[in-house]
Amino acid sequence: MPRETQSDPRVLISRSALLHNVGVFRRALCTGTKLCAMIKADAYGHSAAIVADTLCNFASATTGSPAVDALAVATIDEAAALPVKDIPILIFQPVENAFLGGQKSKLELAIRSGWVLTLCGKSAADDVARIASTIGKRAMVQVMIDTGLARSGVGVSRAAELLDKVATWPSLRLSGVCTHFATAEDATDGFAAEQLKRFNELTASLSGKVLRHASNSAGALFVPGAALDMVRPGIGLYGIDPTCKPSMQRPLKPVMKWTAPLVGVREIPPYTGVGYGHTWRADRTTRIGLVPVGYADGYLRAFSNRAVMMVHGQPCPVVGRVSMDLTTIDLRGVPAATIGDEVTILDNDPLSDASAYHLAKWADTIPYEIFCRIGPRVKRVAVDPVDPPVAREDHDERWLTS
Repeated sequence: MPRETQSDPRVLISRSALLHNVGVFRRALCTGTKLCAMIKADAYGHSAAIVADTLCNFASATTGSPAVDALAVATIDEAAALPVKDIPILIFQPVENAFLGGQKSKLELAIRSGWVLTLCGKSAADDVARIASTIGKRAMVQVMIDTGLARSGVGVSRAAELLDKVATWPSLRLSGVCTHFATAEDATDGFAAEQLKRFNELTASLSGKVLRHASNSAGALFVPGAALDMVRPGIGLYGIDPTCKPSMQRPLKPVMKWTAPLVGVREIPPYTGVGYGHTWRADRTTRIGLVPVGYADGYLRAFSNRAVMMVHGQPCPVVGRVSMDLTTIDLRGVPAATIGDEVTILDNDPLSDASAYHLAKWADTIPYEIFCRIGPRVKRVAVDPVDPPVAREDHDERWLTS
């Protein structure tokens, strides 16, 4: 398999920006509050392998300590694919259908590996306990409580019953209790505070005994008192403000930059239609550039005749429909552009016309989806490896596996 070169479309992942963003969250937290990095969905499209390697191996060369206290993924398969195993790993997809298909063997792997499994019901607790008993291991588990998101989690009225059930099984070790906010990014909405109140009331007796955690990026930054024992930043870790708008108050640095070369430049006469359906026509003689990315790569068809790409630092409008593998741009504003020049498809400058914020606006979505849609044939490449070491706390006994 040939390796990618600078002549291929590439997603550049800045290790230094990633570590900078960890520092932003560290400075917003009280000493002793742990930080769990959300790297599900291939680290929101950034490459879980690169992100995990950066957070665990590039953060503090002097102490050998990771920049974060834990990593979190959605599934057991995602955990198994990580390049690091010597840091706590939380799996947030609730356990269900434990004895269906190959699920039992996956749960055995998770239990043997000491990964934290998420429980939302008594039957799941019983299943995990039985599997753990048969392999002679104690399963690390956390209980997810639904305090108002109405997604996954045990209901508030049944939470105490589930916690009691977990306590009856010697083959289960409760490492944490958690919830998830529904509206934390909206400072004018008080529902996150109500969720936090419910969670605190339910888990007060566990304070100091297990890890209590509720906050995503928005909760960590905007909800007073919500940091508890640990926070779980996701989108903020990748440099996007939780409000999905750039903020000068929170100096997060976007981690991703998507580039590709110009593979074609041509001049077309006035009134020439461009692309399928001729949805755009030149109003005068125009230089058109060809970029080798399309909707198969995650550059959305919704960007047709709306978005811009950057060439020589100048915005170049996307013209015509985005096709499966190719996109055309208007080079009239960049007369010196030539084949081989670098095109910035997604810019790591939050104020750029090609930032994730702008792309999300044009597609009527959020930056999360812009990142996650970028396909696997676009190679992820790590760049600028180190920042100053990030201070962290040692793991405490609540991470112990026995």
